[in-house]
Amino acid sequence: MTNDVQNQLDSTLMERLVLEDTVKQRILHQAHQRLETKQSPKRSTKKPIMTAAACVFVASVITVPYIQQEQQERAFQEAISQETIQKVIISNEAYPNLINSIYVEENNEIIHTDERGIYSYSIDNQTETVLVSPTENIEFSSVSLLANENWVIWGNSEIHILNRATGKERVLLEDYIDVQLIGNQILYLGFDDMPVYYLYDLATDQKMKLHDLKGNGSSFTDVRNGRIAVVEELGEKTDSSVHVSIYTLESRKIWQTYTVPYESISYLTFDDDRIYGQFSSNGSDLSLGYLDLATGKVHILDVPENSAYAIYDNYLALSVTKEESDTVKLFHLKEDTAEPIETLNGVGERLVKPRFNESGKLIVNGEGPETPLYLIDTKKLQ
Repeated sequence: MTNDVQNQLDSTLMERLVLEDTVKQRILHQAHQRLETKQSPKRSTKKPIMTAAACVFVASVITVPYIQQEQQERAFQEAISQETIQKVIISNEAYPNLINSIYVEENNEIIHTDERGIYSYSIDNQTETVLVSPTENIEFSSVSLLANENWVIWGNSEIHILNRATGKERVLLEDYIDVQLIGNQILYLGFDDMPVYYLYDLATDQKMKLHDLKGNGSSFTDVRNGRIAVVEELGEKTDSSVHVSIYTLESRKIWQTYTVPYESISYLTFDDDRIYGQFSSNGSDLSLGYLDLATGKVHILDVPENSAYAIYDNYLALSVTKEESDTVKLFHLKEDTAEPIETLNGVGERLVKPRFNESGKLIVNGEGPETPLYLIDTKKLQ
């Protein structure tokens, strides 16, 4: 009896142990399946997260230029509000009539022409005054124009002179080219027997010979701080070179001469100790550089490709390529390299015709709907 009970208990115990082991394995298997089911969504979220991150990156790359442009436009408007840049709009004036306009800082005015006459626009009063009335003999939109606070000079085949204080006009009846207005004098290339540069005193009507041209090529002049630079191409086939003569305005005598081994120097700008220009050695390859008056050596500048330039001290304005056109950009010269200045980057229109006045203000024309002129005060630039 006892052995039967024992055997029955042992049998039952083994069955229960086998059952428990089977149940245990099943439970573990089910648990493992549930664990995999719970973990799989975590693994599947990696791809959407990476895709979202990629989208954010691409969006940021696309957005950055727009943010930069917005920042540049805001900086440009702040420069206008702080009077670093002055925007001048002459209402109802056609763009071609303003492209060769002159800013006279002493009167804070813009001198310009149209086909009918010559005008002064007061920036302070926003009013326009007729300086020279229409005549049947002159189409004023085609004349060369010079002006300061005392005089207005214009002409094409002869030199017309307006004394702004008296309102009187007179004419110099002689052929000329390359006129410069220097205070109360004009410098021009006249043709009597041979081409000669003359200085003409507007107040006294006295004319004096300054420089006889020796070469048979082109010549150019520029004036700065009481000194006159006369550059002439000698045009010799065996030895092409450019001759540079520096005169003092007060004595009208030569201060220094240089001979430069280039075929031509055009578009002169006379700085205090340098003469800038487009240097050419083969007739077509033009490079912007300068003649160092201290050493007599020519340095070619490392600057972007450009179609026009203007320079004052270390500030350089270039008409540089922009997409299919060009626009004016501002640079700071360090050694012989041009470093960009961001001041004009925020303007939303093409800028043309860079030129500096004697105090260092940059004047450019805008081609937007308002056809404004921008006056940039380089002394206020950061």
